[in-house]
Amino acid sequence: MSEHTVSDRIIEEYLGDLRDALRTINPSSSKEFIAEIEQHISEGRTSLEPGDEVGLRNLLERIGSPTALANELRETEPARTVSAMDRATPWLIMFGGFAFGFGWLVGLYGLWSSKTWRIWDKLLGTFIWPGGLLGIFYLFLAIPSSTACSGFQGAGQTAPTLTCVHHGIATLPHALQLLAGFVIVAAPIFTSFRLGSVLSRGYADASNPRGIRVVKSRQSRTSKRVTWIFYCLALLIFFIFVLTLH
Repeated sequence: MSEHTVSDRIIEEYLGDLRDALRTINPSSSKEFIAEIEQHISEGRTSLEPGDEVGLRNLLERIGSPTALANELRETEPARTVSAMDRATPWLIMFGGFAFGFGWLVGLYGLWSSKTWRIWDKLLGTFIWPGGLLGIFYLFLAIPSSTACSGFQGAGQTAPTLTCVHHGIATLPHALQLLAGFVIVAAPIFTSFRLGSVLSRGYADASNPRGIRVVKSRQSRTSKRVTWIFYCLALLIFFIFVLTLH
């Protein structure tokens, strides 16, 4: 009984390694492939003694290492591509407003017509913020600060008494102004990055716990770093720009 448990543990470890090696493969394809391997192992064990660990390891070696099996399956997998509209949507959501607002509307259409993103991502891309970075520009122009004054002239007064109330972000302490401005500017950039992340990785769920999609991206690690740098520079430059509006 103890030897049989050890054999089962060997198989479980092998299948666990195989699942890890298949994590970037389409979940339905990998599930079917693992089922075939399990059946092959079960058929091979019928010719072995229950406690024959050496024979079991030899059987698994003949079947192949998890990495080799994953590579073989990956070569047979058809490439799943992302549409040009989906690739452009995160950028249009962030920068499309500068194309007279039309680019942002195109990005909005691509966002809502695509099956790539779920409803909360679509709402996020729509309302944070409308117009993307251009919307933030107008937001800072429209409500940097305002002052409302009212006057009252009593009996015997030669001039009315004025009472003024200040509103807007400029009334906040300087540190809070910087924090509020940074959050507001960062919001559309974060939104676009979130949409791009879902586009490349997909969602994590029971069948795809790591959220990895089968997308053969042409982006190298270097180009991904360049994208990250571009996002950060865009955030910094735009943040400095809106601060000059005050």
